[in-house]
Amino acid sequence: MTDNANNDPIGKALGLNPVERIDSIAETVKLLEQKSLSDSATDDFTLARKNLHSIIQSGSDALDELLMVASQSQHPRAYEVISTLIKTLVDANKDLLELQKKIRDISTPEDTVNAPRTINNTLVVTTAELTKMIENARGNIINDK
Repeated sequence: MTDNANNDPIGKALGLNPVERIDSIAETVKLLEQKSLSDSATDDFTLARKNLHSIIQSGSDALDELLMVASQSQHPRAYEVISTLIKTLVDANKDLLELQKKIRDISTPEDTVNAPRTINNTLVVTTAELTKMIENARGNIINDK
């Protein structure tokens, strides 16, 4: 801590801990790199998903109340508002599904998706070695029975 941190009467009055200063650019870069883009994307996905769930839940609650109002009033405008709210809820559900698909696309590396997969098992032996292997395998099969 520096002397300036100890001489901060406002910080002392508020019970704040002094902030230590980072002197080098390398340390600053290192601190910034600690939070990677994938963490940021995951945090954003979680926030967006939470918001969409909240919107859908609030909309469902509002829909229930509007249905009661519309049935009691029998006013055409109330039913129009209900149909608009239903469309909005359907769109929010679609957005939630699209968000889920997008996060899967982001989290799956493109190299693994588009890369052709080739599995080659090659056994290089002489005919004598192959004959011995076959005889051993036959012996193991016969002994196992």
